[in-house]
Amino acid sequence: MSEPLISLEDVEVHFEASQGLFEFGAPDVVRAVDGISLDIEERDVVALVGESGCGKTTLGKTAIGLQRPTAGSVRYRGQDVWDAKDDVGDVEIPHEEIRRSLQIIHQDPGSALNPNRRIRKILEAPLKKWQPQLSAGDRRREVYGMLERVGMAPADDYASRYPHQLSGGEKQRVALVRSLLMDPDLILADEAISALDVSLRVEMMDLMLDLQEQFDTSFVFVSHDLSNARYLAAHSGGKIGVMYLGQLVEVGPAEEIIRNPKHPYTKVLKWATPDLRVDKESEGPPVRKVDIPDPENPPAGCRFHTRCPEAREACTRENPSKITISPGHEVACFLEVDDHEYWESPELVDNDDDRSTGDTTAAEFSAD
Repeated sequence: MSEPLISLEDVEVHFEASQGLFEFGAPDVVRAVDGISLDIEERDVVALVGESGCGKTTLGKTAIGLQRPTAGSVRYRGQDVWDAKDDVGDVEIPHEEIRRSLQIIHQDPGSALNPNRRIRKILEAPLKKWQPQLSAGDRRREVYGMLERVGMAPADDYASRYPHQLSGGEKQRVALVRSLLMDPDLILADEAISALDVSLRVEMMDLMLDLQEQFDTSFVFVSHDLSNARYLAAHSGGKIGVMYLGQLVEVGPAEEIIRNPKHPYTKVLKWATPDLRVDKESEGPPVRKVDIPDPENPPAGCRFHTRCPEAREACTRENPSKITISPGHEVACFLEVDDHEYWESPELVDNDDDRSTGDTTAAEFSAD
């Protein structure tokens, strides 16, 4: 088997929480990513989903080398990314090459495009840096060809505009073109379609899938919308990773995650996505409590146990490790371990005030 394009092993990313002017003592620590291992293959799509603050964007930025991990390792084709950055040990792939190969497109492309430069100049910049042998005419032809590939024709018209003269969808296409002109191996699409009109989201995802096939590019797709994650991952043969409070609680092929979710939190996300629900799931959220625990002070044991309707006393003491359900499908939950002490431990019971009601809306489980 070939080596993964990106390999994350026991990755942790912890931040010190900001303190007020009159607060003293050691600052609290936010465990944005806490012990995640994940492989991203060539021409792969990994869609990370979860509620706001679960750590999915931090994990994505760590995977492309924009965020230094507190612990663990991130490897690009076997080369430790941060050893290359720090020039430590025997560096086989220079950090400059790694940075070129790992790109990002943001939720708000307008903030990433220079408002004072025309689109042609914005898109020619990476070609000047990474392909200095190209003439001015070659660069222009390359830019015009890419604009036409993403449906921005006539290309000379769009290339002469400034970012404020483009729609949100057109700006996002320009941002995607700029990333592809770097000839990357992996692109992090961080909520890249959430700001678009619903009618444009599928169109943008279809474009990403088409370009992935043309350019052999992998995507890490960050979204709070399980339906969008399913669409992109299912149509590419990729996988969905479900995150909760800094941990990857379930990962697997898109259709298997949707049709046969194993983790109770994955079932919550499915319930919160109306077009994925079935009749028996429509009465109320499958949780005991709606509120998410404080990420600066996550619960001991399984972090979902404070909300999980299946939680037992054993869940408060031990954090489950991932187990394999089927090829490529893993879950971290004692429900899938037949001989665990979980089955003999008492069920957790909350007061009536702590329980969710059928009046809870799906919006309460979605990111803004």
